Amino acid sequence: MGENPGLDTIPFYLAGSLAFDTKGALKVMEEEKKLEVQRKAGLEEELKKRLEVQSSQGDVPDPWIPPANRKLKDLPPALRGFPKDKFGYPDWTAAVRQEILKPRGTIIEEAPDDPPFDQDIIFEINDRLMADVRFSHKVHTFWLSCKICHPSIFIDRRGANRFTMYDVWQGKYCGRCHGKIAFQPKGFENCQRCHSVQKKVRGIR
Repeated sequence: MGENPGLDTIPFYLAGSLAFDTKGALKVMEEEKKLEVQRKAGLEEELKKRLEVQSSQGDVPDPWIPPANRKLKDLPPALRGFPKDKFGYPDWTAAVRQEILKPRGTIIEEAPDDPPFDQDIIFEINDRLMADVRFSHKVHTFWLSCKICHPSIFIDRRGANRFTMYDVWQGKYCGRCHGKIAFQPKGFENCQRCHSVQKKVRGIR
C-alpha cells in the first residue's frame, strides 16, 4: 500500500469546475435542454420539408394535408347508415363490432368460416422520427382471406416487404385498399392509426 492508503478512491474535482458551482451546473443543464428542443424541432421541420419537396416532384399527394371530409349525400346509399371515421369514410371494423355487418370467411355453404387470425406484426420504419406500424391481422381478416394479400401483395416472411409511404399513396401495398375503400393514409393525425408503436431512440421521446 502507498503512503496514503484509500486516497486513490476519493473523487478529484478540478478547482473552478461545475462541481463547485451549483448555479453554473443548472444553467448548463437548462442550455442543453433548450438545444435538445431546438434540435428536435429542426429534425421535424427537415422531415416536413423533405416530404413537401418529394411530393411536389410527382403526382404523390401531400401527406400533411388531410383528405376532405366526405359528406353523407356523397356516400352510396348502402353505406350511409354505417359508423364513420373522422374523414367520413365507413368504419368497417366498428360496423362489425356493432353487428351491423357479419362478414363470412367463405361464400361456399359447405366450407366452415375461418375465424379471424389474431396476431399483430410490427413493420419497422426506417426513419427515426416516425413511429413503427402495428398491423392487426384480426382487424383485416374480418374481411379478407389470407390468399387476398399473400403472396401477391405481401410476402409472408419477415423482412421480405420493403416499401415506402409513396408506394402506398400510389395505390401499392396497403394502398390497394386504403384511400379507396378504407381510410385515407394521409393527414398527420390519421397517420397515427397505423404508426402507433413508438421507437426507443436516444434523445427523442
